[in-house]
Amino acid sequence: MDTRNNRILVRVVAGMTIAAIALELPVLAVPQPAPMLVAQKVVACVVSKPTSAFRTADPRDPEVLPNRFLRAGTAVALVQPLPAVPPARVQINPSGFVDFAALNCGTVQPPPQKTTACRKLRDAVPIDVLREPRRGANPIAATGAGQSVFVTQTNGVTTSQQNANGEVWVEVDLQRTFGRNFGILSRVGWLYNTAPGSSRSALVNCS
Repeated sequence: MDTRNNRILVRVVAGMTIAAIALELPVLAVPQPAPMLVAQKVVACVVSKPTSAFRTADPRDPEVLPNRFLRAGTAVALVQPLPAVPPARVQINPSGFVDFAALNCGTVQPPPQKTTACRKLRDAVPIDVLREPRRGANPIAATGAGQSVFVTQTNGVTTSQQNANGEVWVEVDLQRTFGRNFGILSRVGWLYNTAPGSSRSALVNCS
C-alpha cells in the first residue's frame, strides 16, 4: 500500500513541476501576416529647377537628406495623388519631400462643381418633367405657368442632352423645383427645351 501511495505522490509532484516549468517558459508570438499594401495612383512630375529632397513636409524645416540633390529635368514620382490645392511640399519616391514650386506636374484639374440655376418657362404652357430625355418617357411632374425650374449645372454649364431627333433636353433638380424627389434616387428629371434646328429655348433666366 505504501509503495502505491509513493508512486501516486511522485506522479503528482512531477506534474506540478512540469506545470511550473511551463509557466516560466516565454510565450512564442504567433506570426502575423504582413500588411497588404494598397496600390496608389502614381503621379509623375519633372524637376523644373535644382532642389534638394527635404527630411519632412514642413516647409520651415531646412534639413535635407544626404545624397538626394535633384537636378532640373529629373523625373520623380509622387507618393500620393495631388489634391486640388497642392501642399508646399510633396512626398516623393523612394524617400523625402520636395518643394512643389520646384516641380512641373502639369495642370491640376479641380473637381467638377455641381450646382443649380433658376429658370422659368418662356410660354404659359405646362411642360412635363420626364424620367428620361425622350418623348414617351414616364412623366414625373408637370411644371406650371411661370413656375421656377432649377436646372443642374457642372462648372456653370447646364446639363443637357441632344437625342437622335435633334431635340435638346435639360436636366432638372426635382427637390429644388418641386420640393420633393418623388422617390427617384438620382433626384433629377428631364425637361424638353429646344426643338430640332431651333435655338429658341423653352426656358428663360429668372429675373
